[in-house]
Amino acid sequence: MNLNNVITGSPVTSVELRAARDRRVLKKWELLTTGGEICLVEFSLNIAGAVKTFPFARAAFREEVRELSDRLSRFSVLKTEVYEKNTGDCAFFLLKSQAIQVKKFLVSVEESHPLGRLFNLDVCGPDGISVKRHDLGLLPRTCLVCGEDAHVCAQKKSHSMELIQWQTAKLFHEFFRDRAADQAASAAVRGLLYEVSTTPKPGLVDRNNSGSHKDMDFFTFLDSSASLIPWFREFFCLGWDHSSESDGQLFERLRYAGQRAEAAMFSATGGINTHKGLVFASAILCGALGKVHAGQELPPPLEDVLQECRKLGEYSLADLHRLPNVQTPLPGSEIQHISGHTPDKMQSDLQSASAPDVRTHFVSLSTNGERIFTAYGIQGARGEAAAGFPSAVQIGLPSLKKWLFSGFSLNDAAAMALLTLISEVDDTNMVHRGGPELAKKSKEQAKRLLSTVTKENFKETLNSLDHQYITDNLSPGGCADLLAVSLMFYFLESAGMIADI
Repeated sequence: MNLNNVITGSPVTSVELRAARDRRVLKKWELLTTGGEICLVEFSLNIAGAVKTFPFARAAFREEVRELSDRLSRFSVLKTEVYEKNTGDCAFFLLKSQAIQVKKFLVSVEESHPLGRLFNLDVCGPDGISVKRHDLGLLPRTCLVCGEDAHVCAQKKSHSMELIQWQTAKLFHEFFRDRAADQAASAAVRGLLYEVSTTPKPGLVDRNNSGSHKDMDFFTFLDSSASLIPWFREFFCLGWDHSSESDGQLFERLRYAGQRAEAAMFSATGGINTHKGLVFASAILCGALGKVHAGQELPPPLEDVLQECRKLGEYSLADLHRLPNVQTPLPGSEIQHISGHTPDKMQSDLQSASAPDVRTHFVSLSTNGERIFTAYGIQGARGEAAAGFPSAVQIGLPSLKKWLFSGFSLNDAAAMALLTLISEVDDTNMVHRGGPELAKKSKEQAKRLLSTVTKENFKETLNSLDHQYITDNLSPGGCADLLAVSLMFYFLESAGMIADI
């Protein structure tokens, strides 16, 4: 996101600013006529230049008004008045308290809040005289640019308006980006943790056992999930910071970050592949989420996020189609539907590809998913991303919500959502372990079980299926990844990161 696009809006004249200041002074004295042991807090934002209101500033103002309304309640709020004007937003809080006590509290807000340097929290008593920092024995406020005394820098005009505005834009940009990135990373890691914690899960690692996996357990997944937290955040920030770049450039950034995330995962697990597919899916999803969130005040519609996922996913899908010796290519119509390319265009891309060694999600090592694609044409995680995660959005998430609405706990609803995914999805891991025929029979079996399970017998049913999968060495790892993505969507929606799905 370009910082030059942060402070945008209608400039106001000096005459308009003086008139607005005069109105605030009149309002101040009007409120102070209440009399008694009172004080008045005036809150506004320090925005240099002729543009005083823009989306980030308005969002920050509204949010801080809500927080102040709550935090100032300890001083007994008598009246609150809020004004949103193009000459600058302003809020007044009339309190039944001594001004000096309130000022001490608000100084801590200015010093501790990430945007505190932009907050103007003026406090005055019944006489209208503001309490200053030096009245409390405190150092003056620091300059936004150099960190020296802000008053001295202003008097000397030490810094250009452009530099002050750039620093202001940077503060807003980093505050909203970092907070959104934390929320996205939280939803992503919760998806991983809730997926592995969901019990029972046929053939998969859960709190009961390690399923059909001899080289990993529940704690291996916890270690892996913890190692990926900063990378989920990094994927989101890449999407936000580079939202104006081409999809191809952003994908290459995500690819490189994904390589490092995979390395962190393998380091945490001692070389065991717990979340390789999910690193890929999360990079695409978090990157797309960051891109559509950049500069937005309201949560974006899910479809906007999925559209960006499709665009980014095309590049990895193209890598998959560059693999040599593809025995069973997808029908032309399906290629066109998933990747946006015509069959002729795809064939041209394949013939002109000059980097056939870029062969996995993010690193140049052969994977089971690629071998399944070359043998059977099943695209797995890459196809899901390039199509906008349809199995998660159309199967996993609706199923999760359906069972939750039916009174199931989140654990139990997730277990049933997994069974639903097994019944509908061509899982490359099931094909790899059992072959196409057994994988097909397992889907049919899951469909039959879904028609018979109840709230009373579903755990017994899933435990029995778990024993069967362990005996047959089956593991629906791809469906487990889709369950984690479905849970991530659920948590993103709950956190207000995307509009209701």
